[in-house]
Amino acid sequence: MKNIIILMLLLLGFGHATKYEIVHIKRGKALNVRDTPSLRKSSVVGRLSAYTTDVSVKECLEDKRGEEWCYINVPRGGSHLEGWVNSYYLEPMAKTSKFSRLHIQNFLQNFYLADQENFLDKLQVFYAFPMQQYFRSRNVSLMELRQKKVLFYQKWPKRHYRFTYLKILKRKHNYIDVQTTVRWRVEGHGDYEAGKDIQKVRLVPSGNTFKVLAIKYLRHTVYPKPKPVDENSTLVINNEANQTVVPKEEPLDGKKFYIKAGSFFSEINKDYLSSISKNGFPYMIQKVRQDDKVIRRVFIGPFNSEEAVKKALTVVRAKINEYAYIQTVIK
Repeated sequence: MKNIIILMLLLLGFGHATKYEIVHIKRGKALNVRDTPSLRKSSVVGRLSAYTTDVSVKECLEDKRGEEWCYINVPRGGSHLEGWVNSYYLEPMAKTSKFSRLHIQNFLQNFYLADQENFLDKLQVFYAFPMQQYFRSRNVSLMELRQKKVLFYQKWPKRHYRFTYLKILKRKHNYIDVQTTVRWRVEGHGDYEAGKDIQKVRLVPSGNTFKVLAIKYLRHTVYPKPKPVDENSTLVINNEANQTVVPKEEPLDGKKFYIKAGSFFSEINKDYLSSISKNGFPYMIQKVRQDDKVIRRVFIGPFNSEEAVKKALTVVRAKINEYAYIQTVIK
């Protein structure tokens, strides 16, 4: 593939709308994006999952070994990830791939990720206005969207969405209907809610990507808040080879930062816990009761600063659980 991308850029021009996709990466693995065009003398600034689409190539060059590196830009929610990757992992998107399941999935992942952020100007680029349907309203304008979102963001300033399922319902030349499942958790003002939404989303083509024209909620589920196992509910804390039990009455420091690494309805696999310790992290296991089941929640930490927990989160998502997220208080 050497020199192919450079040649295409020369022929098409750097401002052309040609997009690329990530290839030669196995499902479940990730491609490192680096700050300099070098494997040895560079730092990882981000990671791209297998089959990532909608990649823009800004420039390419050859290193001293004759390997070709390209500076790329990839949408990440309402922001972008930029850096260098080896051109071996890049391939121009075919016309058919612009409407493929993978490209739709990439768009929707960024759409839901953008809704976690507090930047409405970034979120609005995902919508086509006026919306045909938004919640229970029709022909929703940008102003109405802003009003709804501002109120929701004020109530729940911290949001986490996990896009877990996609089904293509209908394909037409001017739109695509899909069904999605999103698991969510929102927090704010000492309270929280968690649940699952099943939505029907209508997408319309827009250049190399899509716009959301309509959203219909097929099912909105709010999970009941778990109750403590009993009055002496415990938090098991891992301390290298030894484990100690901290009574429920002993409060945790609310100024600390934690990483929610997983929830389990059965005994936690020892290899999973071992992987946390091998990566140098302490962890806690919280047991709570939900209906007639006991949930075991794994928290990594605590960390003393936001900078430290964000740095650890990068490692946790890469090596332990890609859906891990940060919490400031264990409830």
